[in-house]
Amino acid sequence: MAAPTGTTHFKMVIGAAEVDFANETSVFESDETAILPYEAAKTAQIDLSAVVTANSILPVIQVIGIEFYQEVNGEMYPLKNGSYNALSVIDVDIV
Repeated sequence: MAAPTGTTHFKMVIGAAEVDFANETSVFESDETAILPYEAAKTAQIDLSAVVTANSILPVIQVIGIEFYQEVNGEMYPLKNGSYNALSVIDVDIV
């Protein structure tokens, strides 16, 4: 994983949206890790989940993202570097 200069920590986020385009409604669920240290050692397995309506016939869009932080004097500051902090669509399920 490539991180911006000054990164000391990171957080992973996921989301899932069940979208009803015809009625202009949606169901959204998300999950995130705690802010984790960014170091050379491997990070333990990360398990995140976002649950929407079971057996839905509507499209479901899934995203995953990462946010980078810098710790200064015990405070966490998000690094606002758009080329590193990313959110990406990983799946679009249309039944």
